[in-house]
Amino acid sequence: MKKIMVMAMTAAFLLVTAGVFAAEGMNVGYVDIEKVFNQYEGTKKAKEKLQGELEKEQKKIEEKKAEIIKLKEDLEKKASVLEKSKVDAKKTELQTKLEKLQSDAMEIQQKLLGQEKEMTANIVEEIRVIVKKIAEEKKYDMVFEKNLLLYGGDDITPFVVKKMNEQ
Repeated sequence: MKKIMVMAMTAAFLLVTAGVFAAEGMNVGYVDIEKVFNQYEGTKKAKEKLQGELEKEQKKIEEKKAEIIKLKEDLEKKASVLEKSKVDAKKTELQTKLEKLQSDAMEIQQKLLGQEKEMTANIVEEIRVIVKKIAEEKKYDMVFEKNLLLYGGDDITPFVVKKMNEQ
């Protein structure tokens, strides 16, 4: 029983030692994905596009909101001369329009969040492709995200940013 235990421990030690020696000869790089993302010109263009879309949608919402406010003010002015049933009907109509406006605003927000998510995913995929090309060109065995690497490796972030912006 002792012999089996000693043999198993020796085998485990040899495997770990062999792994360390094999890793020593590896060429390892790392990338600060966040930095690449923020310095990539495509990110800036995509953010500007999203901002433009947001402003356009906000303008539409503000116009509808102003319309509802105007209708409410008109109703308040005419409330004393209208029948109570008509005033109540107009109030209900205004409440329905307000709820629709809120629903539209939430829908627009969800749409824009989805577009932002898609844009981010596309850019991250572009970054991965560029990292792979650079890793192959510079003969890196492994490339990690900066936050995953505790020690060592070459920072290839500037190369990635440069290549991304050259596209």
